[in-house]
Amino acid sequence: MRGKLPEDQALVLFTDMNGIPREGTYKKGSKAFVEAIGDEGPEDTGNIYPEEDIVSWEYLEKKDKPNSDIMVIL
Repeated sequence: MRGKLPEDQALVLFTDMNGIPREGTYKKGSKAFVEAIGDEGPEDTGNIYPEEDIVSWEYLEKKDKPNSDIMVIL
């Protein structure tokens, strides 16, 4: 992908050269997109895709936001 890249450690939806959309994180130091493989934790690495193998990307919203449908009554 040429042009602007996401911020380091950003959660993104990216599409590889085969047209397959994937969710993961952009790692600026590695110049690669890392596919998320589950909820095991940040230490677990998924498949790695070099910047030049990505045809498009977009930011994802962070998943650690509280659910707005849940109300806590104290």
